[in-house]
Parts: sequence; structure tokens; C-alpha cells
Amino acid sequence: MSQPASSEVTSALLAHRSAFKAFLVARVGSDADAEDLLQNGLIKALRHADELKDGEKSVAWFYQILRNTIIDHGRSRTAARQRDDAWAADAVTLADDAEAERVLCSCFENLLPSLKPAHADLLRRVDLEGHSVSATALALGLTANHASVTLHRARAELRKKLQEFCGSCADGACLDCDCA
Repeated sequence: MSQPASSEVTSALLAHRSAFKAFLVARVGSDADAEDLLQNGLIKALRHADELKDGEKSVAWFYQILRNTIIDHGRSRTAARQRDDAWAADAVTLADDAEAERVLCSCFENLLPSLKPAHADLLRRVDLEGHSVSATALALGLTANHASVTLHRARAELRKKLQEFCGSCADGACLDCDCA
């Protein structure tokens, strides 16, 4: 009695697993990424294994699945890089925007220690010392996207604390602050 086509496909794919992984590593450059792509490809192939009429062609068929997976992986990485770059560029644009640049009273520095340490550090580096968000992100081991989001949250947290501490004078630019 012969094996069903899906069992033949499964056996053939598992027998060539190391060759498939080597194929992926050579193209994506990372062992971890190659393993993820291989696992995803195997799942996809095994879902459709019963559709393959000839079990002997399963290896060639799976290599085509892997080629398509590599293309998708590359597109995904490119899109992620473009999103991060766009986010960083938007954050720099916002920082340069006159509305984002407010001259704050001396209460600003007095309230920094009451913020989360990561928030205070980002505000100090970007808003007080004038470092770019992307350079600060690199120095702190963060992605530009993560640093921009954290900086946005830090500014919101500081704004709230300024309004609580300074009252109505914090609604403007705090240029004529009269709080204690």
C-alpha cells in the first residue's frame, strides 16, 4: 500500500530540511531569520501538501515557496525601514516646528526629576541639549521610532506636570511665569 501524497511531501521536505535552511541562510544572512522563514514555509507547504499530485516534485515546489518567502521577507524589511525612517523624519520636523518648540520657564528643569528616568533623559538630550532624536535613539540603543514615541509621551507627561505645578501660566509658552 502506498503512502498518501501529503505523507510523501512531508517526508521529502523533512529529509531536505538542512539544505532548505542553508539555502535561506545564504540569502537572508541570518540564522534566526532563516529558521523563522523555514518554519513559516513548512507550515504553508504542509497546509497545501494534499494539493500536490506528484510527491517527487515536492522539493522543487518547496524551493519556489522559499523563494517567494524570501521576497516577502525582503519587502517586509524594506517597508519597516521606510516606516522607521519616515517616523524619525516626522519627529525631526515636529521638533523644528515652532509649535513644538516652546520656551519654558525654569519649572521645566525642576520637574524633570519627577518624570520617569527614561523620559527625563530623552527630554534632557533632545530638548535641552539639542541632540537629534535619531542620534539620541542610537546612543540609547533604541530604534528611532521607539525614541520618538517615548519622547512624545515624555513631553505629554511634562506638559501635564507643568500645568499642575504652574497653573494657568503653563497654558501659554511660560514666558512670563509667576509661579513659585
